[in-house]
Amino acid sequence: MKRILFAAAASLLATTAASAAPLSIDQAAKLFATRSSGWAPDLSPNGDRIAYLAAGPGSISYLHVMDVATKSDNVLLQSSGKPEQLRWCGFADDTWLICYFDGDVPYAGQIISSSRLVAVDSRTGAVKRLGVSDSSVSREFIQFDGNVIDWLPHRTGAILIQRNYPNLSNDGESGSGVDELQLGSFKFTKVVSPAVGSQYYSTDGRGQIRFRGVSEINQFGKLTGKQNWAYLKAGSTSWQSLPDFGESFQPLTVDRRTDSLYYLKPLNGRQALYSFKLDGSNVSTLVAKNDKVDIDGVLRFGAENDVAGYSYTEDREHLVYTDPAARALASSLSRALPDLPLINIAGNDKAHNRLLIHATADVDPGVYYLLDQTTKKMDVVLESNKFIDRSLLAPMRQIDVPMSDGKSIPAYITRSASAGTGPRPVVILPHGGPTSRDSWGFDWLTQFLAARGYVVVQPNYRGSDGYGKDFLGDNAIKSWKLVMSDIRDTSDWLVKQGIADPNRMAMMGWSYGGYAALQSAAMDQRYKAVVAIAPVTSFKKLRGQMAGFTNEDLSLKEIGKGDQLAEGSPVNRAGDIKAPVLLVHGTLDGNVAYEQSRAMQAALHRTGNQAELITFKGLDHQLADSDARTQMLTAIGQMLDKTIGH
Repeated sequence: MKRILFAAAASLLATTAASAAPLSIDQAAKLFATRSSGWAPDLSPNGDRIAYLAAGPGSISYLHVMDVATKSDNVLLQSSGKPEQLRWCGFADDTWLICYFDGDVPYAGQIISSSRLVAVDSRTGAVKRLGVSDSSVSREFIQFDGNVIDWLPHRTGAILIQRNYPNLSNDGESGSGVDELQLGSFKFTKVVSPAVGSQYYSTDGRGQIRFRGVSEINQFGKLTGKQNWAYLKAGSTSWQSLPDFGESFQPLTVDRRTDSLYYLKPLNGRQALYSFKLDGSNVSTLVAKNDKVDIDGVLRFGAENDVAGYSYTEDREHLVYTDPAARALASSLSRALPDLPLINIAGNDKAHNRLLIHATADVDPGVYYLLDQTTKKMDVVLESNKFIDRSLLAPMRQIDVPMSDGKSIPAYITRSASAGTGPRPVVILPHGGPTSRDSWGFDWLTQFLAARGYVVVQPNYRGSDGYGKDFLGDNAIKSWKLVMSDIRDTSDWLVKQGIADPNRMAMMGWSYGGYAALQSAAMDQRYKAVVAIAPVTSFKKLRGQMAGFTNEDLSLKEIGKGDQLAEGSPVNRAGDIKAPVLLVHGTLDGNVAYEQSRAMQAALHRTGNQAELITFKGLDHQLADSDARTQMLTAIGQMLDKTIGH
């Protein structure tokens, strides 16, 4: 696999992009709808092979295993994507891979998420299920059967799995427990007996469970939101309660080297990183904070997989290594890959001599390198999307947008050189979540729009995550009026700056972003087109979708109640939307029910509005199907051409 030298590629990109005309709808739709050619790679303990996932036709995904020396590549496993999705596979030893499937499935009249864990022989493709076996005496559906909590890198052929047990009348055990699995023989040894309730366990990376959390459940079987946290001192079997760090306490990992628990909790309104000694002293130490944004998490490095730094996201993700060796490596990689600034370690062999390095940028979907730290040689082994011509991609930059109340919000603007200068047709693309955020980097949906000649603007409205408690507020559902105000002010600013043609603006979004697109169009008739993918259209229906789940009470609290929810639901304001609407939804969506889009289309039709609903049978919230995405992007391109032009 060859790749142009980066310095030369940057110059070529600028020349090509400036002279290129927008891609046709068919060209752009096919190009950007094609799913990734490589993701979630892992390196075998001996460093000889790489396992990775790759998209097949439609919604199919394949598990590949590549020989590093010969570059021979074998497909061992596949998932249909309807409903099961292969999410990741990792080497447990040089023979066995552990793979995680999930998907949305119909159950008891609802669409619910589920997951399964299997072992795969990396040489023969033989598959072994790792969840507790189904029993004829159990009528309980196991939603999530298990997950790996410790890969036991210091041992060979064993891992720790947290498994969920059904309520079996023949032995009385139910709930979540921890088992040690011997690979090959597939013998399970009980480490922690199953216990009723939602359990969370964390080890020191060497097989010793040191930390646990138990979610409190009320008399009706619902989660209350309260957690009981406890830890074990080294060598002890007596659990000690953790001090009360407040509701926003977020445990991350146990570090064996420092005998500490790393966790996040608020400091001056933003999540800061702390360490807590697990020696009984109850000593907490501030490790890192940022005055602008939350700390995201910790970084690990080295053969012992020790905590070696932390990450945060301002305009883009930043990795801060406190370990000298990790810091030196990061600095060296930055110099070697100046045009791919988002760099992280995606995998390593047991000795930490060979590393998988992933590097990406706004105008590059990403590339995986295999770095040999002994020879200092680094080769390309896998591209995240080998089908995309980098010269067709548009740069993204962050802007600060002033709001009418004197505050400002961050936003991202993506604009191809082929779009020309002066006021242009603009697509406002609010993110989903709702407690999520956009950040700098490659995005296939944004790049599709930019390749068609549109200026794309992604506002991180108030209610977005990562900027601290004040910016997050009550959340973007309860504070929907503020979200709409921020989007309106962003549109006003774009017009005032001469970026947007006020007569050629469209709204588009996915999930909560689809909600924001519809509600914005109901409150502001400047938008000439609306695209809503898997949107929330009724908060009442969203509340109803939570019924029966253990987290029902918590979800209802997050959504809120009262007249403001009815007022804030686009389905109740269909008559206020004057622009044509394109709705896109999968029927197997456990996140936002398909009925939300059907109800919105019916409401729009009752008011005489143009509303098309593209339905994808058997697909979930992500619509992870290249054919479906091609159809969707084609319809989006045609609609935007008719309404705002390119």
